[in-house]
Amino acid sequence: LFIMAELPPETKKKVSHQKKDFLLQCSFNGRQCDIENDFELLMDPVYGNCYMFNSNSTINRTTSRAGPIYGLSLVIYVDADDYLPTTKASGVRLLVHSQEEYPFPDTNGYNAPTGLLSSFGIRMKKIERLPQPYGDCIKEGKTKDYIYKDQIYSLEGCYRSCFQMEMIKSCGCGDPRFPVPEGRRHCRVKERKARECLENVIQKSGGLHGSFSGKCDCRQPCVQYVYDMSFSAAKWPTPSIELDDCNDTAEECIRKLKKNALSLEIYFEQLNYEVLKELQAYQWVNLMADFGGQLGLWMGVSVITIIEVLVLIYEVIKICCTRRKKPTMNKHHRRSIYDDSTVEMTIKIHPPNQNNPKDSIATAHSENDDECSQNSYAMENHLHRHDAEIPNSVITFCAHCSLNIKQ
Repeated sequence: LFIMAELPPETKKKVSHQKKDFLLQCSFNGRQCDIENDFELLMDPVYGNCYMFNSNSTINRTTSRAGPIYGLSLVIYVDADDYLPTTKASGVRLLVHSQEEYPFPDTNGYNAPTGLLSSFGIRMKKIERLPQPYGDCIKEGKTKDYIYKDQIYSLEGCYRSCFQMEMIKSCGCGDPRFPVPEGRRHCRVKERKARECLENVIQKSGGLHGSFSGKCDCRQPCVQYVYDMSFSAAKWPTPSIELDDCNDTAEECIRKLKKNALSLEIYFEQLNYEVLKELQAYQWVNLMADFGGQLGLWMGVSVITIIEVLVLIYEVIKICCTRRKKPTMNKHHRRSIYDDSTVEMTIKIHPPNQNNPKDSIATAHSENDDECSQNSYAMENHLHRHDAEIPNSVITFCAHCSLNIKQ
């Protein structure tokens, strides 16, 4: 790594896999790819030349259906005979990420071995986190010491930036596995003390993801796209495969492919995606709603109740301010027992008996015997004096007593 870090970019590019030798076949959404223009080079300190598909944000390559037929299909030749003795396995490292995010294949990638058809189904997930005061995510931009220029912020990039700045601060030069900020350089092979310093710091801190990560102020991004992948594999190639660029016998070509090549299928399992969104657990609107509900439950307070209370207060004030006048009675006035009563009286007058003109019968019936008897006597005397003037008739009055006079 120290030697590779000192090489110029063009030299690094030449000592790793070239695009035309690495990518043998490609198809996307059922159509052939333009390998030279559709793939962009990325130089990784660990894996060398990496090639990115659909990395240009101005030209999006989309698919309208899910499934392996409408995804990305590749045949890759790795040439395992050229591997270094320190290489543990033959194959490729695969990583799916957003266009604006820097890839970290050594941390987040998947392995695809040679001699197999590896299928990777993709499911996208969008995560939305809340910033302050509800959370502590990074809303926009990057931290001041972020070493991956022109790339959006990521948690892994923050840890690596923090680790590299600590190496530069302690040893005066940077770790060759990670980029360095402007004005700084990587530690060189000839600088023995610097190399020993790096090794000591790494051992004490536990490495990139050891106890050292607790010293870094790295937080999750507020918006993050995560791609979950499911893996399946089958033997490849089949004996009946058609090979265009193989000059050997069919058996020899199949043997070379099983040793040095592999086939990849990368596709969407479904076109919809999942959204995980953080929300405020308790907002101001919820507080007011709960307060009003509790107040109405325990005190019975409502708009109608308040109006009724106001009306009651108004009536009480009105009664207190208004004085009612009591009726007075004249001491010299004597009320009659018939002032507030209705009198009904029936008087029947019969013609006088010629045989006994003096005989007359006067009867009176009343609820009050004393008062009716006095009225009957007065009426009888009056009628005796006017016998000749009253014709045969019936006179009806209204009174509490009924008086019948016969002549």
